[in-house]
This record gives sequence, structure tokens and C-alpha cells, in this order.
Amino acid sequence: MKLTRILKVTEKEFYDFLEKDLLANIYQCTSQELGVKDIKKGLNYSKYDNNAHTRIDISILDYRRDAFYKSQIKSIADTITISYETEVVADGLKVIFNQHIDSFENAKQNKFMRMFSEAVYYGRMTDTLYDIQNKIMKIRDGIVEPAPPQPVEHKHLKKLFSK
Repeated sequence: MKLTRILKVTEKEFYDFLEKDLLANIYQCTSQELGVKDIKKGLNYSKYDNNAHTRIDISILDYRRDAFYKSQIKSIADTITISYETEVVADGLKVIFNQHIDSFENAKQNKFMRMFSEAVYYGRMTDTLYDIQNKIMKIRDGIVEPAPPQPVEHKHLKKLFSK
């Protein structure tokens, strides 16, 4: 499925956000501190989804800053390929968002259900792009989102369990 939107952000802000978000996600999943230069075709990492109790493999299929980003997310249940292609236009940044979900493409649905499912996916894709735009605008305005709560470490329990 392909969706095109004009975001009120600069190309630099968009790719800075993508890179920062990707590097934070890799660090959270692997504890590896990578840099922007490491984001390129062939970069792979895995994470564990606690809700589905399964491993998810993420691969960067292509990346060219200020032009294109494409990745693949594989789990036991599905394979999703997403890409962002960008172009600077007078109103902002034109983003072409492609998303291919194998299970959706292979599903045999009647015409009404397929149209309904497509509408839901297009809505989610639009929400994703506007969520990125809103986060970038908050960064631009200096609004810092609170960090997720970290587990509290108790010194006494740590000593007890380390014995």
C-alpha cells in the first residue's frame, strides 16, 4: 500500500528523527551503541516481543539519507516491508510511505472486507506519518517527552539474589 503526504518538516529534521529513533531502538534491543554511519543496507538486529513471546528480526534493505529508507520486519507470524521516499516541495517534505504486509496481501477476503481493511491500514499509515511530524515539531519547539519509567533497582534485593 502506498500513501503520499506533505509534512511540515524539513528533510534534515525527518532523517535526523529517523536515525535517532532507529539508533535508540537498536540500543534498547541489543545494548549496542551504533552511530549514524552504521545505518546502511545490511544492518540487522533482533528484538523480543513480550506480548507475542516471539523474536522479531529487523533488516535495513536500503538507506540513503535525504532520499530513501527501506526496512523489513520479520516475525513468525508475518513479514512487513516499509519504505519512506522523500522529496522537498514548496509546502514542506513530500513523503511517499510504502507498506507491504505479506499476510494482508495473501489473505483471501471478499471485496467489502478488503476495502475495509485497506481503509484501516491507510488510516494507521497516515497516523504514523503525522505522529512523526508531531514528534519532530515538539523537538523543534524544545518540548521534551518524558522518558519511559525505568525499573527500580533495590540494593538489598540485588545482594540477596547475587548470593
